[in-house]
Amino acid sequence: MGLFLQAAILPGCKEADARAAVTAVAEKYSSSFDELAKGDSAEDHMIISDLIPDECQYIENANGVSILFNAGCIGYDSLAKALSGEYGKAVLLLYIYDGDYWGYWLYDKGGFIDQFNPMPDYFGEVSEDVIQKSKGNAEIIAKYFQVEKASIEKYLVHWSEETMDEKACEDDEFGYEDWQMADFMRKLGYPYQFDEE
Repeated sequence: MGLFLQAAILPGCKEADARAAVTAVAEKYSSSFDELAKGDSAEDHMIISDLIPDECQYIENANGVSILFNAGCIGYDSLAKALSGEYGKAVLLLYIYDGDYWGYWLYDKGGFIDQFNPMPDYFGEVSEDVIQKSKGNAEIIAKYFQVEKASIEKYLVHWSEETMDEKACEDDEFGYEDWQMADFMRKLGYPYQFDEE
């Protein structure tokens, strides 16, 4: 099994507020994986399992807070939606799926804004609508994170055989692979500096 990882960026946030929002989400929506597997789904169709606030890592910098969620937590877009709703502002949830690719969901005040998945057909053939919806929007991300659109747009491409041996930017550490997520976070002003186990 590959790497499953989820991180979030909360622009303009303080660590204490981020911790409070994560705790509130855990109390309201998080169930155990076993409960979800039995069909005891979380309220409001929020599928979040095993979120343990004290096992998450929080880093505050001048731009806001980044969070690395605890191992075993599953949430993805539900986690982004719930956290944004509790925080009352924008949340960008980034993820690595099975060590194969990375992506994100952006929510603001609990409402969906944007998403990116470089391999929307990972699980099988999908409609053109799904492909378009998963493209990501560099203009939106640039606005939310006050960066130049040109500095991030090369990350938001659907992967192909041609892109796999390239990098989005010359100063990147990673090419078009799962850990490209860290280069993207750095471009947004939130370098990935979490302790690795």
